[in-house]
Amino acid sequence: MDKNICHFIPYHKDYHAIHTVNFVLETKPQPKVPLHTEALYKVQLVISGEGVLHIRGRQIFLQSGDLFFTFPGTPFCIESGENFTYMYVSFLGARGCRILEMLGITANQCVFRDCGAIEAFWQEGLYANAEVMDLMSESILLYTFTFLGGRLLAPQGTKEHGDDAVLLIKKYVDEHFFDPALSLESMSEVLGYNKKYISYLFKKQMHIGVVEYLNTLRTQNACTMIRQGGATCVSDIAYACGFRDAQYFSKVFKQKIGMSPTEYIKKEKQK
Repeated sequence: MDKNICHFIPYHKDYHAIHTVNFVLETKPQPKVPLHTEALYKVQLVISGEGVLHIRGRQIFLQSGDLFFTFPGTPFCIESGENFTYMYVSFLGARGCRILEMLGITANQCVFRDCGAIEAFWQEGLYANAEVMDLMSESILLYTFTFLGGRLLAPQGTKEHGDDAVLLIKKYVDEHFFDPALSLESMSEVLGYNKKYISYLFKKQMHIGVVEYLNTLRTQNACTMIRQGGATCVSDIAYACGFRDAQYFSKVFKQKIGMSPTEYIKKEKQK
């Protein structure tokens, strides 16, 4: 694939349906340019290489298999190198808006990882007969929504996929528990899973809620700090372990350890 391919789809007037506008293979490098807005929705699939999506003050790393959306009126730009290629379908229509809303796809949650399974269908559609290109582009769009819906709305996928997702979520929490900004929302943005899916799947597989697991991890780390480091300031310990509020930290600590942080510090000093 050494050149761009762009199919324009004939317009139809039924705004309450989905109207795909064009279906494009983009192979040219994308230098960073000022953020710009477009009048259409776009769903974009990264085929090869690496790039960066600049949107809503964030820089989101993109690689092969990533699926991402851009939105009318939301400033963005795509920055990439020589080997970055991607395909996209642009669309409009009320039905498309309803599907996006149903799936929880917004400018704050617009990147979805590990979507390479749909690439073959996208690639096949790019070379469909021109007379059926409108049907093919709409089929690709609906197929993509269906693929995401299976992940975001009805997490009944294979056990293998569920296990992989849980391990990814757990690893992320284990490595970032000290960050006060860590939340279901932030994990959703970084990992590309709907926050309800994260909560559901983690509880189902780990038999403990994400927030409860996070608080347990932070409390255990607080105990380690007190035992090994001689930490004595409750607020300093709270902030170092990822709690925003020392009073909330004390409440969680007592629930899990059976005594307040101050009592635990006193007990460790006596030892």
